[in-house]
Order: sequence, then C-alpha cells, then structure tokens
Amino acid sequence: MGMAPKAPETPEQAQHIRRKLSIARALVLTTYSGLLLMFTLLTLFKAEPNWPLWVVQVVPLLIFAPGLKRGYHRTYSWLCFVVLLYFTWAVTNTLSPLAYWRDYLAVALTVVLFSSAMMASRWRQQWWLWENRH
Repeated sequence: MGMAPKAPETPEQAQHIRRKLSIARALVLTTYSGLLLMFTLLTLFKAEPNWPLWVVQVVPLLIFAPGLKRGYHRTYSWLCFVVLLYFTWAVTNTLSPLAYWRDYLAVALTVVLFSSAMMASRWRQQWWLWENRH
C-alpha cells in the first residue's frame, strides 16, 4: 500500500473530497490569519514594540500567502514544515513557568494549522487527480 494519494473513483467520492478540501482550506486560512493577527496585535500593544521580532515571526508565514491564495498542494506541505518551528517555539514557551495565555493560543493555532494544512495538501492532490482524469 503506497502513500501517494489516489484519485476518487466516482463523482460522489470526488464531491466528498471537494467538501473536505473546502473545510480544510477554511481552517488553514483561519488559523494562518489568526497566527499573523496574534503576532501583530501582541507587537502593537506592547509598551515598546519589538519590530525586528515581529518581522522574524511574520515574514516566514507571509511567504506562503500567494500559494495559499492559489491553493497549491505543495504550499500546504511546505507550510507544515514551517509551522513545526512555530509549534516548537510555542511548546517551549508553554512549558516555561512564565507561560502566558498567548503561548497556549499559539500551540492551539499551530496544531490546527498543521493538521488542516496536511489534510488540505492530500485532498488537493486527490482533487487535482480527479480534475485531470475528467
């Protein structure tokens, strides 16, 4: 049994894949935007904003914006790799005795973003196979 996605065999299966892809894509865009918004608001509302840190937090995510807009499956896959770095950072902060609510929020956002991006990549490939077959 291979790991490569298989094309749906019937129109009903294809529509099911399409619905799941729509939900995963909505989750990716919501959590992606939430992560960007969280970093921006936390920087804006600090007494002394740390703009270099904001750039380091936001720019790696913004690189994926064009690919997410177009819905490329490779963008979702690469986003998963990058989100793992944010997840590691957030979990490390959460385990600290000085953890804040924002660290727990970052863990939740990265977990949902990683999971939904991973599934969106798979379902996008399956949908692409279906579209090119018919």
